[in-house]
Amino acid sequence: MKNFKKLTIVLIILTIVVAVFAFAGCTKPAKRVAPDLNFDGLGSKPNDEVAAKSIPVDKSKIKLSSENTTDPEVLASIKYLLQLSNQNNIDIDFYAAAAYGTGDAYIPSAKIVGSMDTREWRIYDNGEYFFDSYGMIVEGYTIKSDGSKGSVMDSTLSILSNILNFADRVYSPDSQTFYKADNGKGAEDSFSKYPSLDAITYKKPKITASSLEDYIKNNYYRTSFKEYTSDNLEYEKAILNGSLVYDEVNGIYTLECEINCQDEIALELSIASMKESSGTDIFKYAKKSLKIEIWDCGLIKSYINENVWEATLVPDLLKLKGSSENYYEQLFSYNKEDIQKMLIPEDIKSTWTK
Repeated sequence: MKNFKKLTIVLIILTIVVAVFAFAGCTKPAKRVAPDLNFDGLGSKPNDEVAAKSIPVDKSKIKLSSENTTDPEVLASIKYLLQLSNQNNIDIDFYAAAAYGTGDAYIPSAKIVGSMDTREWRIYDNGEYFFDSYGMIVEGYTIKSDGSKGSVMDSTLSILSNILNFADRVYSPDSQTFYKADNGKGAEDSFSKYPSLDAITYKKPKITASSLEDYIKNNYYRTSFKEYTSDNLEYEKAILNGSLVYDEVNGIYTLECEINCQDEIALELSIASMKESSGTDIFKYAKKSLKIEIWDCGLIKSYINENVWEATLVPDLLKLKGSSENYYEQLFSYNKEDIQKMLIPEDIKSTWTK
């Protein structure tokens, strides 16, 4: 999903700042552990009651291809599935999702690499919405002349960790007013506790409220905070190529496609979000590819986004170029009885309404 921006543009900018202006301190990177998204039925097939409320896939609009192709009918089928599942996600009464991401930012001129992992989960339940996201630095190193990894000063890691370890939490009791708290403090071993609600400790966070319209606008959603993609799929050239297969036994469509990054129309909101976060207009996606599973009832099962971008940071001052390679994976569920661990404790909800 689009919330992966924190791992990308912010990371590369602050890596540059740290490389140029190092401060004293010592903070170890977080521990990198393998993510486990398959808890309590996450990714399970929607039950019959849930499936009946969504718009199923119209097989007459589908043309399959196990090979990557530019066939217009296959690409139209992929676009149709993306739009259908996105709209079903907006219209559904309940869904839960959890995701993890990894990213590496490169500053060739400074020969520095910064690596970061993110975790997030969200629940929507008949008007009540909860979103929790956090990220931590897991590695920082220099690139030696022989290509091997070199160590980074403790001062550099300290700044990377202190600034880039983040936590964002959003709660809405009615899908009309959204309460947001950020800048939570993360423990060194937080990732090993994921998806525990205690993974991030908040120290009296400042809570701000916004309207539905402002929340959508400020977070660069296209139509709804419940959508899983804000890509402009109305653009006829949004998809460059792709493949589409169907598993009849399990009732799952799997699509893989490359999004058009050449003229920026398909990714206009993601690019606007990146530019706003970075303070630079010199930014572009070099590549974005998707792998998505969709149930034949029309609901999304899983979402994988791999992208590469390039940017020139602080153009009027340093004119340093950098790039980032990122991976983001998300699983969805629609059966309340399958995801008891993800239910929101009352004591957490109460902090937003005091």
